[in-house]
Amino acid sequence: MKLASNQRKFLEALANQMDPIVRVGKNGLEAKVVSSVSEAFNSHELIKIKILDSSPNTAEEVAEEAIKATKATLVRIIGRTILLYKPFEEKPKKIELPK
Repeated sequence: MKLASNQRKFLEALANQMDPIVRVGKNGLEAKVVSSVSEAFNSHELIKIKILDSSPNTAEEVAEEAIKATKATLVRIIGRTILLYKPFEEKPKKIELPK
C-alpha cells in the first residue's frame, strides 16, 4: 500500500499521542518481537515500535523485518522509532484515511 503525503501526515498526527506498543531491547530482533508486532496488528491499525539504545539492531533493520513479516506499510522512521500502518481486513476500520 502506498501512502500519499497527506495520509502520512494524518497518521503521524494520530501517532503523536501514542505510546510504543512494541519495544526492541538488548536481545535485538528475535522471533518473539516479530510475533509481537503481528499480534499488535490484531487489535491496532497503527503501531509504534521503539528501538531501545541497548538494541544491536538499527531502526531500518527492524522496520524491514516487521514489514516483511506483517505486510504492513511504513509510515515513517523517526530516530529510533518506527511507525507502521496496516488497515484491518476483517474488522471494521478504526482509521479512515483522507483521500
